[in-house]
Amino acid sequence: MNPQFADFIHLKTAGGTACGSPRLAEGQLRRVLADPDDLLWRHADRPVKISHESLMVEAELRLRDGSVRAAYKRYRPRNWWKALLGLIGPSRAFRDFRRAAALLARNVGTAGPLLACRPRGWRRATSYLATEWIEGAENLHLWGWRLARCPARQRLRSAARAAESLGHLVGRMHAAGIAHRDLKAANLLVLEGPQDVAAYLVDLGGMRLAGRLSPARRAADLARLAVGLTAHPWVPRAVAYRFLRAYAAEFPPGRIAWKDVWRAVAARSRALVRRKLRRGREVL
Repeated sequence: MNPQFADFIHLKTAGGTACGSPRLAEGQLRRVLADPDDLLWRHADRPVKISHESLMVEAELRLRDGSVRAAYKRYRPRNWWKALLGLIGPSRAFRDFRRAAALLARNVGTAGPLLACRPRGWRRATSYLATEWIEGAENLHLWGWRLARCPARQRLRSAARAAESLGHLVGRMHAAGIAHRDLKAANLLVLEGPQDVAAYLVDLGGMRLAGRLSPARRAADLARLAVGLTAHPWVPRAVAYRFLRAYAAEFPPGRIAWKDVWRAVAARSRALVRRKLRRGREVL
């Protein structure tokens, strides 16, 4: 077993398989595996996301030292082909559980994984994931739109802090050889404190541990994020520069020239915007 996951609880029963944090209270993982939908219905009055593919609620899990708020999500395959792959391959919940653990092991902020489970039988293509609830955090788009209503001085100061935190987050991820093909503002959470802004990467379905990333792959990830800035026209270039300088600081000295990254990302962003507009898609 990979030492990175050796400390987690691994459970296999007639009802399915599960993996959980050692912080979970005794029996909590077994109870969730026995009826994984129970947490969804008991917290149906606290929905976070509802779609054909997934349902997420804000739930509570028992830990050894109390209880914790969690984002509890059910994954369903979007079509018969995905359902078939779900029957024979690793579940999406287990993949995202391991991805979150891999990010935290590399000091990349994300919601801590609490448990993942997968029933047996015909429901095998459906899986469930619980991660820590990051109290007070907002996705980057919502935070930016709220910030736009603040006085200019406060707005720019907060944006500069967020840019540095996000730059370090993404730079650390790329320096560790991790790509994310859906690196967009909706998949980044920010939590503003009195002195700084913390950043977290969520929705890890597009994440890949590639070993080492090419400049083109890094630019493609960053362009996806940069395109989202079109929804926030008040953000000045100085904030983007601050992001890139923090990003480059996560690599060995001399390996990344942030001005070269800026030019590569700008070119890819323009191409991405044109492609979205041709297809009649919203630029976000």
